[in-house]
Formats: sequence, C-alpha cells, structure tokens
Amino acid sequence: MPTQPIAVLTRPDGLNGQLEQALTQVGWAVRTAPALQITHRALENGERLPNPADFDLVVFVSGNAVAGYANQWAGSGPWPVSTMAACVGLTTAQHVREAFGASVQVLHPAANDIQDSESLWRVITARGPMPERVLVLRGQDGRDWLADQFVSQGVSVQIHVVYCRELATWSPALNTQFLKWANDQTSVVWLLTSPHGIESVLQQIEQAGLSSWALSCRYIVTHPRLVDVLRKDLARFVKTTAAIKPAENQIEAQIEVSRGDLPSLVSSFEKIRQNSHQN
Repeated sequence: MPTQPIAVLTRPDGLNGQLEQALTQVGWAVRTAPALQITHRALENGERLPNPADFDLVVFVSGNAVAGYANQWAGSGPWPVSTMAACVGLTTAQHVREAFGASVQVLHPAANDIQDSESLWRVITARGPMPERVLVLRGQDGRDWLADQFVSQGVSVQIHVVYCRELATWSPALNTQFLKWANDQTSVVWLLTSPHGIESVLQQIEQAGLSSWALSCRYIVTHPRLVDVLRKDLARFVKTTAAIKPAENQIEAQIEVSRGDLPSLVSSFEKIRQNSHQN
C-alpha cells in the first residue's frame, strides 16, 4: 500500500460525504465510486399510499427506504402517535426521526450489536406481544427474512416499494484512474455495503479487465454475511485470471468486517493501514 493509502467508497451518492471527510482528515486519499443508483419510486396512477396509522409497526429497511417513503408521504400529515417504527441500524433510526419527527418511537439494535434483521427481530420479540399489522418499506427486491418471521407468527405483513436501485456505470475518468492504479500495482481499500453493490463493483472491474488487480486489493464489508458473497466472486477472478496469489483460501484474509457507523468504518480503514505497515 502506498504512503498515502487510498479508499474507494461505493455507497450511493449522498451517503459518502461524512466518511470521505473523516478519512481525508486522517491522511487517506479518497475516491467515490457509487455502485448503485438509487431513485425514489413514484406512486402509480390510482395507487394508494400505505398510511402508517393503519399499522402497528412500520419497518424501514435502510436510509433509502426512509427517504423514499418520506418523498411519497410529503404533505400527508404528522406521523401517528400509535405507530412505532423499526430499522436495523442507528443511522437509519436517526433518518426516521429527522424525516418524521423526533417523537417517533423507533426500535433498533443496540450500537454494539450487529446491525441486521436478525438483531432487530430479537429486539422486537423481547418486547412481548407481536404487532398485528406490519408495513415493510424497501426497494424493488431484497431479503424477505424479517417479513417471513412476522408471517410465521401470524402477523399481517404488507410490503411497499419506496425506492428503486440500479447498477451504476462508472465514468470513463474513474475507469482510467482504476486502470492507472492497476498498472502501477497500487492496491486500494474498497468499502462494500450490500450484495447488490458487490455485484455492481465486481462486474465493472471484470468488464474493465482488472480482475487480477482486484485480487491485490483489500475490502471492508459492513456485515459478516457479505464476506461469503465477496469471497465467492473474488474466487471466480482467481480462476478466470489464472492468478497464483492470493489463493482462494487466502481471499478471506483480505476482507475486514466493520459496523456501518462512522467511527467503526474509520477504525477499520486505519486497522488495514496499520497492518500494511507491519507486513
């Protein structure tokens, strides 16, 4: 890794600013390369917007779900006092309160817990009786595990799509920069935060003919479940490029798992830098 380490942030536009600033302050060079394009979904003609007052619990799967529903709900009135919200992380909980009011009750995993559906489910079940009606706000597809848990408990679940995601296309200038780093044998640290993001990033790397370079890079993912997703795709690069190093069983050592909050991410990037100096 060069004297000034390089971080590539792949979260959608608008979600990289604070981390970019924090990493820059501690000496990282930062490039943003959004893996996905996120757009609010407009309601179709005649489509009725689900009203939170009709549900006991509204689950926001991400900050994008908060923004998408807030866009659809705009001007429809205050959040009903009787309806609780839930989300898988502290950052999304903050977005909920910013969008719908500081008084909204939001269930979420503790800061020191893994920020995922399983942790949220433990929080919900620990409260006692199940809600009778649940609204899940998400993108056009996604993991159904949490909705399935509710259904298995006899809960009525409605899924409503509030945003759409598409694989992003990197600019020629960004691809040129990656090619230069590859030619210079410059390793970078990628931040990957979703299966769809991993798919987009590795697809574009492969299309640019940079699979071998990808095997020399390091990666930070924001959930243990993403390790296997990334490992399998990088293992495919080993086979298609006839690369000798790293071997498939070495790939996992290139992947660091971090919580998604700002301090944890900065700490993970710094940990990789310190380890690179020791090697």
